[in-house]
Amino acid sequence: MSQGPVARPDNHVSTPAQLCERYDKGGGTGIRGTFAIYSIRPLPHPWETIASPKLASELRQAASAVAETISIYFQLSDIDEEDLHSFSTSSPAPHAAQSQVPRLPWFLVNAAISEEHYIVGRGSLVETLLVILRRPWCILEVCCCEYATVSRMLEFATLARELEPKAYAAAVFLLSHEVSKRQRDPDEHLPLPALVSGRPSQPEVNALQGVYTVISADGIQSHNPFWLRVICVCGVQLGIAFSDFLRGMCGTKVVLIPERIGSPVGHGPGMIRRAFTEDLSANRRASDHDRRGGFQVHSLRLVSLYKQILQELTEEVS
Repeated sequence: MSQGPVARPDNHVSTPAQLCERYDKGGGTGIRGTFAIYSIRPLPHPWETIASPKLASELRQAASAVAETISIYFQLSDIDEEDLHSFSTSSPAPHAAQSQVPRLPWFLVNAAISEEHYIVGRGSLVETLLVILRRPWCILEVCCCEYATVSRMLEFATLARELEPKAYAAAVFLLSHEVSKRQRDPDEHLPLPALVSGRPSQPEVNALQGVYTVISADGIQSHNPFWLRVICVCGVQLGIAFSDFLRGMCGTKVVLIPERIGSPVGHGPGMIRRAFTEDLSANRRASDHDRRGGFQVHSLRLVSLYKQILQELTEEVS
């Protein structure tokens, strides 16, 4: 961060997260070009009052371990307001005014295409992470961070679940999926199993039931729950890390996907093709605007896949 004077916030801003919110126009907030993962919602009650001394100590140690992998700001003095900026969104698609599809989650797209991330919160390291991990969208943003950060956040989330099982079930589920499916080599092709006709197997049903349950649980409040379910359910069904899936949607890496995704035409199992990818012959890096446009183009295919999954699940229980 710069060493210049810290801007004096108005009386309505008391945390770094609230400062970030002032610059969020729907695409998220950046700190010197680095994506800020933040939530302004406070904890329902002080975490120290419900944690045993042993668990409190473990949470502090786990939070410190996360802080070794990513910058975490929880005091206003940590952030110079002059360094904050708004991430943009893609231009509206044709006939967007007539579309019944909820607004695309541009903040998550920007988190996926950003190379660096910060976590911004309030109070302390532990409180900041506990706040972030109560919000499903923030959890998906965390999934877009470096592997070491995701792995240590999972360790912290596992302890947080001991504190409040229902509040942190989604964090453990989504981060566990990300860690188990994360592609270690970013240049490696990502083969995905084809979606075959017929009903899903019981393991697939269990996984889909699990993700749908944790992101729809009582007490989980989320902006734009439609796209949250679409992204989480499709990522789990395809068996791909959320970060790899999102970057593939934005055209930042090669992803091999089933032919049948988003297509009403049936194909035999095992048929895959390259998609969600920029032109590899072009010796240039796609602009952020082009990447957002790529996500917009592929979003309808993603919805089609989601509808297909729901239809197969309906047939399974009918």
